[in-house]
Amino acid sequence: MRARLRAALTTATRELSAEIALLRTLLPPATPDLSPGAIGIWPACREEQGLPPCPQERPFDLALSLFAYREKVREGIRAAKYAGRSDVAHIFARMLHEAIRGGWADRFPAGFRPTIVPVPIRPAKYLQRGYNLPALVALPLGRLAGWPCDPLLLRRTGELRPQAGSPRSLREENIRGAFAVRPGARVPPGILLVDDVVTSGATVAACARTLKNAGAAHIVVLTVARANL
Repeated sequence: MRARLRAALTTATRELSAEIALLRTLLPPATPDLSPGAIGIWPACREEQGLPPCPQERPFDLALSLFAYREKVREGIRAAKYAGRSDVAHIFARMLHEAIRGGWADRFPAGFRPTIVPVPIRPAKYLQRGYNLPALVALPLGRLAGWPCDPLLLRRTGELRPQAGSPRSLREENIRGAFAVRPGARVPPGILLVDDVVTSGATVAACARTLKNAGAAHIVVLTVARANL
């Protein structure tokens, strides 16, 4: 009985490893050079468009994305979020770690050892999916980098409507006040804020602002992909 169970587990593990390896070959090479052609401009601010200055400074210090949100990258993220393919998160975690240790290494200050914090999803989405993709990326990334990870530091407390599909003009208002720090938690000075896809930047900005107000000093936003509205 035990022998058959061990054999079945070994076979399942091998099949999963082979499938993950195949999934990884289907993804394009990561683009940690952050070229505009690869990920677009992060994030467009009013003065960059020839308009009056932004009403408030961006609450994070740096934002990095691996891919443009299109084609195979979009398919992989959608499979992970909506089709139960949470194993894809481990691929993204490894690629992010490779970029942190490689092409992005000089973008982090010397001695920077942040706490990794995933962007939380709405409770209804968590109940529907059974997991939060940013957290599934953040946890193995923390193990690979040797950095602490606190997947419950931020909570999603409210939101007028889903951000996906909302026009840029409504996203910041929709997400304002939608996050809170876990009661009694001590917010570390260095934060690596992880999300799967960023579009307008309103969600990660709201998260970063909440963390800054609670005591964070240096926040780097790290996302798998960057989309454009």
